[in-house]
Amino acid sequence: MSRSRLYYIVCRLVIPLWLLAGALFKLMELNPKLLPPSIFAVVQFFDGAFGISGVPWLDLAIRIIVGTEIALVAVMLTMPRLARPVAIATMSLFCLILLWIIIPAFAEKGWSGAWKGSCGCFGDAGPNPIIMLMMDATLLTLAVISKRRVLGSPAPTTTFGLPSAITLTLAGAIVAYAVPARAKIVIPIVPIEPIVDPVVPPIDDPIPTTNGNDPLKPTPPPVVTPPKIAAWTGMPATAAPYYIPVFSTWLGTRFDGQEIARLMTVAPPAAINSGTWFVMFYREDCDHCHELLQAHFSGHLDVPTLTIAIPDTDPAASLEMPCGECEVRTLLKGPEYVLTTPVLMRVVNGVITSIAPDSEDRAAIERCLTP
Repeated sequence: MSRSRLYYIVCRLVIPLWLLAGALFKLMELNPKLLPPSIFAVVQFFDGAFGISGVPWLDLAIRIIVGTEIALVAVMLTMPRLARPVAIATMSLFCLILLWIIIPAFAEKGWSGAWKGSCGCFGDAGPNPIIMLMMDATLLTLAVISKRRVLGSPAPTTTFGLPSAITLTLAGAIVAYAVPARAKIVIPIVPIEPIVDPVVPPIDDPIPTTNGNDPLKPTPPPVVTPPKIAAWTGMPATAAPYYIPVFSTWLGTRFDGQEIARLMTVAPPAAINSGTWFVMFYREDCDHCHELLQAHFSGHLDVPTLTIAIPDTDPAASLEMPCGECEVRTLLKGPEYVLTTPVLMRVVNGVITSIAPDSEDRAAIERCLTP
């Protein structure tokens, strides 16, 4: 096969269609959790920069990414002079992003970690990063060795396919922004465990004391009014399609005021809003979560502890829960929970007083564990 024919097949057909397929998968799922960590970090950096933050910004960011990919597809399909350099630049960027995923996973867990999961390029069921890197690297190599054949005397200008490229880009943008956002999840009514006031036992056989003119009449014991415990607010009526908690903003707020905390399928213990508690978001297949639980919560607990499982793990890879005295709860299935576990926090009388969102930050963990 000639290099010019290879150029036409790879740079004008295969790579554009490959990129278009990935864009459509992203658009169908609209799931920020599937974005590569490097891209997601950039998206989070601009959160709020344009007056939009939280879930609306993430939804818009995914649509911008999809629209950009469709624009690149339009250029490769309609502008012959730019097709090859755009194809090479695009596939080079994809390979770098995939290496950014693979290298940290390999450094932490070896090949087993590198082969695990999906790169998110074609949705949640897409190939793992290593296979995807092989495919993208192959396409990049073919694009590099290909050569566009120039027919005629003067080389065509870059304006040759510009009207068509603009038309396809606008059509793609309309499609990207016309797809409806993921609907909120309606939560069925779940009975909430009642929170009762602590019972003060009666005082039996009070010691007779002097009471007015009758020295034998006992003085009644003082009436003790126990403090009321704030009732758990229960689950919301609906849940967002995904949650991206910013834990730095949780400090000093009420734990039951965070919507993600209210998505526990079973209400927490009645005493969660009274006294000191440790609360941890974790995943059952998370090595760092298991290590933290094993190190600090495997024996007798002096402080009651609530662990909240994120329900997006592989059951076959679940690790044994080392905390036998922990109160274990699970979040509602359905929403996407975009957070790194474990997240440890100390809650005092319902208020979050310390947070350690990074398991590698030993100082933050020690501060959280210290009363």
